[in-house]
Amino acid sequence: MRRFRVGVCAGAVAASLLLSSASWAQDSSPRDYDVASQDLKYALRDMARQSGLELVAPSGDLRGKHAPALKGHYTPEQALAQLLKGTELVAEISGGTIYITGRAEAPRAAVADAAGGGADIVVTGSRIRGAEPASPLTQTTRSQIEGGGFTDLGSFARSIPQNYVGGQNPGVISSVQSGSENFNSSSTLNLRGLGPDATLTLLNGHRLAYDAVNQGIDISSIPLAAIERVDLVADGSSALYGSDAVGGVANIILRRDFEGVLASARFGAATDGGDVQHQSSAVTGHRWSTGGFMVAGDFNRSSSITAGQRSYTQTLQPNMSLLPSQREISGVVSGHQSLSPAVEFDIDGNINEHESRASLPFTNSADATQLGVVTTPKVFSYSISPSLKIDLPANWQLIARGSRAASDSKAQAAIYFSGSLFARNMVRYDNGLWSGELSGEGPVFTLPGGPVRVAVGAGIRSLSLVASVQQITSAGAQPLLAYDDHRTVAYGYGELSVPLVAEANDIPLVRRLQLSAAARYEHYSGIGGLATPKLGLIYKPFDDLTLKTSWGRSFKAPTLAQINQPKSVALVAATDFFPLPADNRNILLVSGGNETLKPEKASSWTATAELRPSSVPGLKVQLSRFEIHYSDRVVVPILDYTQAFSGTTYQNLILFNPTLAQVAAETAGLPLGVDNQTGGAYDPANVGAIIGNQYRNAARQVIKGFDFDAAYDFNIGRDNFNLAGTASYLKSRQRLSANQPDLQRAGVIFNPPHWRAQGSADWSHDVFTLTAVINYIGSTEDNRATPFVTVRDFVSVNAILRIKPKGSGLAAGLDIVASISNLFDEKPGLIRTSGGTSPNYDATNYPSIGRFISLTLTKQF
Repeated sequence: MRRFRVGVCAGAVAASLLLSSASWAQDSSPRDYDVASQDLKYALRDMARQSGLELVAPSGDLRGKHAPALKGHYTPEQALAQLLKGTELVAEISGGTIYITGRAEAPRAAVADAAGGGADIVVTGSRIRGAEPASPLTQTTRSQIEGGGFTDLGSFARSIPQNYVGGQNPGVISSVQSGSENFNSSSTLNLRGLGPDATLTLLNGHRLAYDAVNQGIDISSIPLAAIERVDLVADGSSALYGSDAVGGVANIILRRDFEGVLASARFGAATDGGDVQHQSSAVTGHRWSTGGFMVAGDFNRSSSITAGQRSYTQTLQPNMSLLPSQREISGVVSGHQSLSPAVEFDIDGNINEHESRASLPFTNSADATQLGVVTTPKVFSYSISPSLKIDLPANWQLIARGSRAASDSKAQAAIYFSGSLFARNMVRYDNGLWSGELSGEGPVFTLPGGPVRVAVGAGIRSLSLVASVQQITSAGAQPLLAYDDHRTVAYGYGELSVPLVAEANDIPLVRRLQLSAAARYEHYSGIGGLATPKLGLIYKPFDDLTLKTSWGRSFKAPTLAQINQPKSVALVAATDFFPLPADNRNILLVSGGNETLKPEKASSWTATAELRPSSVPGLKVQLSRFEIHYSDRVVVPILDYTQAFSGTTYQNLILFNPTLAQVAAETAGLPLGVDNQTGGAYDPANVGAIIGNQYRNAARQVIKGFDFDAAYDFNIGRDNFNLAGTASYLKSRQRLSANQPDLQRAGVIFNPPHWRAQGSADWSHDVFTLTAVINYIGSTEDNRATPFVTVRDFVSVNAILRIKPKGSGLAAGLDIVASISNLFDEKPGLIRTSGGTSPNYDATNYPSIGRFISLTLTKQF
């Protein structure tokens, strides 16, 4: 690390001396252009190169459009106006980059008359307007998500190779398999498998209230029709965004406004049975000279998938839920209004109601309403985030923003014995958030490579969690859990962007050289203060090649649930473990929260190479290497408690041959006493061991791997082709204490696989677009018992046909999409089970939906 800092400083000094006599020429002055008449995407690329600018443009919005020849003396804004004439596309130049947006979006710059205005472009991964982050950034537009056959952000998130599905997701069978945290069937991001609480999800750059107890954000609560794109930075970003951004940050960017009405209806079902879906959505809005707004709504209903509907789960009780039934209503509003030429007011808001139902029998011979539990969670969430932007002299901008958000989860767990209702567990988790922040951004001085810009800010936010569980029986109501906790966070941050060399400087082997640095300090009530830095470097030796590297420190405070969750003790039979313990006496399993937890800390490093060869227009290849070193990681030490007596790994967590006094001390003060799962009487003298499996800070966790991304867009005659592929390799290990060996995590059952990949190819001809997508989820190793066995990989193919008829009348604005997911009906590999009610497949990695067919009709008015 010391060599890295010395090298960066030496490079900065040398470059500054070398360029002391150069001039910075990246401005809006007129220049000569010579762009041939050709496909619009290639014309824009040529124009951007001749301007010395970068280009960000969704290929779906450019597809099938042709540009006229451009030759003459123009400003970049005038050149853009000529190329985009008649397309209804709009553009903005910001921070050395041209941004193109679709025809249904509000103009980001008045390019037609070369005037300024519009919204500032903020790219996730930097607080500085228009700055390119040194971390790898993936931007996926709404049209790209739809083109992949996805109709909601939850299913899109589960397809991302860097994301691990295990945790809070609908298909994860709660309380049955290790790695499951599924409480209410919401959908959360879990980058690198670090946990939903280690991935920060933002909406238009602001935080949302946490969902239930795992401190993730329900990404499916935002209607797909309301978004413009999703930015994903799979790199530690706490110096920029604060706690939780250890694995990375996802920013959902909303449509700024809209003109007209867009309505959509979708019907789909799994061919093996279940998951019958009905979805309706609509977008409307209006824009005027000084502002605009957008309102979007979505309704989605889906039926459950049960064990009896799948050939590979016939040994389970037929009505056991593999995927819960769900019903969701969500809405989003976004608006902006210029109060004066220098002041703009913006506001975003969303509201969501989500409910589901799942049945979990206690035996494979009786329905859950005979012997089992039926859960009916319901979530209501909302957020509202106003902001005020004030343009100051010298191109500075001041922003005041605030947020108020809440997510209230309620669930009833109806417990049945002998066909009668025995008890109802009433569960409630209410999360709250409010925040306020004041920030400023602008240039401070100019170097030969361009203006040095800084961003500074300070703010405060408050988090709260009210949790309660009570059990209602014929004898009355008995509280099982109750706590009300909150946390206040005060913070300040700064970021610096230093462009040492720009392409316009025309220096051999140094087409671009840019340094960045960020630092943030956060003080948590009850925990203390933490400072996190981040450094970045962007180096472009040739026009076709860009090299990036970043290093930073991140942290995550323990969640309120991890601290406050009460202790629970279960009595488990010795026969539930494999290998078996030394004797046949029962085992006490202790779990729950831990008031002594410390903040998690991590250091992360990434290196990225991006190739855009001019000899192959439309080709982009990106390769990233990442490494995360986690310390004091908060974990449940034994993910699969049945492995507690496997070797010596967990020996320091087990108290063998406890005395009666030690057993009494562990079981004292429990609201309902010991949870006896043995089927026999509880005898404290018949306890052979006590396993301590509460949350604790693990000694260390190391995560490393590679990300690969490639895309190639080209034309053959009137046909357009787009090929894309992305893959991620993950290797991770964990050590619980200094005297224990490293435990492999990635590639092990109920953990992320080593490999995930996705490839796609689409062909567009006239009004037709045909897309094929292949998804790969790598194999894992089942090491729970000897001999170790391999859980086979999962390969599925999706096919999507899209028709956009031309003409007037009913055909105008019509969009028809027919989609088949998992075309060949791939099924998950079978695994060994630890009980009769345990699914015989890994639901944390491999889906049970099977082949799914859908039809979507969209009409724009």
